[in-house]
Amino acid sequence: MSKILSNRYEIIDKIGSGGMAIVYKAKDLLLNRIVTIKILREQFAADEEFVRRFRREAQSAASLSHTNIVSIYDVGKDGDTEYIVMEYVEGQNLKDIIRNYAPLSSDLTVELGIQIAEAIRHAHEHHIIHRDIKPHNILVTEDGRIKVTDFGIARAVSAATMTHTGDIVGSVHYLSPEQARGVQTNEQSDVYSLGIILYELLTGKVPYDGETPISIALKHLQEQAVPPSKLNPRVSPALENVVMRAIAKSPDQRYSTAKELLQDLRKVQAGGTVEKIDIEDRDLESTRIHRSLSAGVNSALGSEDKGVTATKPNAKKTRKRWPWIALLAFILVAGGSALAISKFIYVGTTTVPPLVGKSIADADVFVKQSNLILDPNTEEEYSETVEKGKITRTEPEEGATVKEGRQIKVWVSLGPEPIKFPNLKTGDIPQEAAINMLESLGFKKEKIKVVVDQNSPLPKGIVSDQDPAPGADWYKDGNITLTVSAGTSEKPFALPSVIGSSLAEAQSLLNQLDLTVTVAYAESTEYPKDVVMNTQPAPGTMVKKGDVITVIMSRGPGPLAFNPFALDSVATLR
Repeated sequence: MSKILSNRYEIIDKIGSGGMAIVYKAKDLLLNRIVTIKILREQFAADEEFVRRFRREAQSAASLSHTNIVSIYDVGKDGDTEYIVMEYVEGQNLKDIIRNYAPLSSDLTVELGIQIAEAIRHAHEHHIIHRDIKPHNILVTEDGRIKVTDFGIARAVSAATMTHTGDIVGSVHYLSPEQARGVQTNEQSDVYSLGIILYELLTGKVPYDGETPISIALKHLQEQAVPPSKLNPRVSPALENVVMRAIAKSPDQRYSTAKELLQDLRKVQAGGTVEKIDIEDRDLESTRIHRSLSAGVNSALGSEDKGVTATKPNAKKTRKRWPWIALLAFILVAGGSALAISKFIYVGTTTVPPLVGKSIADADVFVKQSNLILDPNTEEEYSETVEKGKITRTEPEEGATVKEGRQIKVWVSLGPEPIKFPNLKTGDIPQEAAINMLESLGFKKEKIKVVVDQNSPLPKGIVSDQDPAPGADWYKDGNITLTVSAGTSEKPFALPSVIGSSLAEAQSLLNQLDLTVTVAYAESTEYPKDVVMNTQPAPGTMVKKGDVITVIMSRGPGPLAFNPFALDSVATLR
């Protein structure tokens, strides 16, 4: 493999690998940004049908644009190398966080769950099902933001499991019962996988584990999970109800959509209650592992076991216990009125109004109208879309159902984030290259003004100066001035010698060379009067047309004249 793919992507470092691809950190030389590149392993790159399906699914997933989804930038081929280019995320995957820090608090679990659910909801609304939601495919940035990756790709991979074995589908610990049975999956499969992740975040354990992939898959089909509060007493009843409904074996008892799950998670976040549903231990077709299950699980999980069958004993139906009975008993024992109890238990709810784009003063009016309170501790952040001083986002977000009297936290725009302006006046950067560089950094071409420096010694078209200065914090829509050299068509030449010439002769020669002549005089005993004794600059110096040359003339007395009497006198003295 070459170090540069398609003359554009420079491989920097290997950062991971999986059953399907090897993952690299790379640099997009065209756009000057760091990216992640997944290069398909040879056994997949050689499968034309898989490559076709892989490209189609990746291109489909590229349509997703959400803050909690890793963006897909490009799908390409370089020789026999098939690759996909994605957003580079600085951080760690959720599995590493679970290993090091689980069990997590309920609040943190809910916050992470909301972000994952938001990503899944967005994808489902665009008719894309992930099919392989697991902590390994969820990245967490350094500031705590979730980024879900590999949307759509699992569909292409799952179709290849009939011919390729191994761990390409991912861990069976997060596999939905319908996936284990080999039937058609839908949005609810992603909901189930997210429920398993929430369970693991709260307890540090997956609900179903075993020695082999087959045994784990069977538990997804046959066993009921231990409620997370049994492993972590700090888990609230409301959150436990959300998790248990998300991992219900029967799709009829499970959340129908990620949006429904998201709504209940927001209720928990707001301190509300979530109704518990009676999870019946239904007989899922006696949970027999027939041909579809054997083929689906064995090929997907890399198992060689064949013809495994298991029958679940007839489950005793759980008698429904109406939640209002307990409430009624409480009212009777306490001796209070139903009205008084309801006022004590229930707090009115309201909806977070739209505040994005509004000033703090306007937002305060809106939240008061909704019986809410504006959190005075605002935070600031850069925004490309929201005007400085206006609200960029809220927590909880617009439309969320919350208790009346809750504080609404807001973030206020600082305007666009400034960029360190590059040094363009290095003496070797052409005008066009400088403009392209600025565009790649996000600066607007229409904001760039070019002026010409007629006196610059640099070659024509080279940037000689800039405004703003190198290293200055500048905004993408700020005005920029580039100064470029006009250059010169005249080549320098060596100044000829006119020493020993008369002034007229020297002026004639130098004027023919388009040089400007000035005259100066100095005493000399070497050169006769009115003879050129030197020039400034000296002969041989490189000059160009228009330069000023000073001709230095002898003022005399010049060399001493021959005196024979002086010689006779010397001879006499001898």
